[in-house]
Amino acid sequence: MANVKTKLLNAFESLKSEGKKISPYAVEKRAGVANGSCKNHPAVLEIILDEKARYHPNPTVAKKGEPRQKKHIDKERYDDLEESNKRLRAESGQFRDEMKVMATFVAQLTWELHRYKTSTRQHSINVKNIKV
Repeated sequence: MANVKTKLLNAFESLKSEGKKISPYAVEKRAGVANGSCKNHPAVLEIILDEKARYHPNPTVAKKGEPRQKKHIDKERYDDLEESNKRLRAESGQFRDEMKVMATFVAQLTWELHRYKTSTRQHSINVKNIKV
């Protein structure tokens, strides 16, 4: 039976040849060894981490070696978006204030309904008084 270091190296090479993402966890899983086994073999762990550092999530950018460029928005469009954002924030604040007023109004109506029910229930012929 092969030792753990050999299993890790074989798993690393197979993942690399398949073009899959390489991480210590992936190598350990492929090798069929316990989690954290790479920590016991610093040379293998260093190889894995070096390969992991070279991996880039976007293969076209990784091949070219060019950094991603930020999208440029012209000044007029930016100002329009800023103005729209301010307007929407103001409307949102107004709606929040209106909701607070409505919630207060609903609470008052609920309280009035409760008071009305309790005052009419005492004089109802359908409600029987309990004698103590």
